[in-house]
Amino acid sequence: MGASTTLVRYSLEDIKEATRNFSREYIIGRGGYGNVYKGILGDGCEVAIKRFKNFSAAGTRALRMRLRGYCIATTPFEGHQRLIVCDLMENGSLHDHLFGEVERKLSWPIRQKIALGTARGLAYLHYGAQPAIIHRDIKASNILLDSKYEAKVADFGLAKFQPEGMTHMSTRVAGTLGYVAPEYALYGQLTERSDVYSFGVVLLELLSGKKALTSANEDEPSHIADWAWSLVKNERILDVIEDGMPEIGSKEVMEKYVLIAVLCSHPQLYARPTVDQVVKILETDSPVPSIPDRPISIIADMSDIEKSMSSSGSGFLSSSAGYQTFVSDGGLPITVQANE
Repeated sequence: MGASTTLVRYSLEDIKEATRNFSREYIIGRGGYGNVYKGILGDGCEVAIKRFKNFSAAGTRALRMRLRGYCIATTPFEGHQRLIVCDLMENGSLHDHLFGEVERKLSWPIRQKIALGTARGLAYLHYGAQPAIIHRDIKASNILLDSKYEAKVADFGLAKFQPEGMTHMSTRVAGTLGYVAPEYALYGQLTERSDVYSFGVVLLELLSGKKALTSANEDEPSHIADWAWSLVKNERILDVIEDGMPEIGSKEVMEKYVLIAVLCSHPQLYARPTVDQVVKILETDSPVPSIPDRPISIIADMSDIEKSMSSSGSGFLSSSAGYQTFVSDGGLPITVQANE
């Protein structure tokens, strides 16, 4: 945000009026930082209003959508309130289009635009922000789309600043099951490539229309990265692409996107590219590097850990597709069926 940008300071009364006193009907998103409300300002302009549970520096400094203003207030009954007012993303989240009630499938040009926009946003966090930021919760519901389907990375409630010169951090695991990189879920080792893994999973969802985690039956969950790799390994690359997609792209370009998604979601940390390498590959004629063989399926790896553990700890990952991972103090996850 430039130094010349002028922000509006809204009163808490303005915010309450815009959201009908934080009506549940106006909630359009939930995240680690708090809720997002649709708001209608006094001039009729529709905005998104983020109400923080705990104010986070990462939540504002890394914001990837235009900030209109803010509200800071303290009341006897509501305590300390901190809110920011942003442009409303007219097309909602990527999750809405892939798995929500939106009936029309996204065309290939739009999917390509979303993929590249998300990669660029992530590259900004890793290499443009000072200090660098690891998002920790890249998923379809955190990719917001404006009126032209430009993608914006959202929800920095779990984001971590990466100290300069540090290649990785050891930290308590947080995020969403299905999107969390194996080395982070298993050992608490967090790097920029942990976000790249999550991006790879989102890209596979975008290309296939399938969720990160699915289950043919309750005992055998399936991870999208394992599914896609099995197709690629058997030279069925284009079978990853969703059927019935309008305005499909060229065979070569679609194959390139599938291969980069599979490479990004590789279970081995250093088999993955950095996100700036991803952007270069997607923007140019640069080839996708060869994909190393996958030593074990992600689900099988998690199952082995589950069998070796007997009790859960104090942390947790949020659930996806009916499964939830509780994390022990030692950083090892136990996967269980989440209650409906």
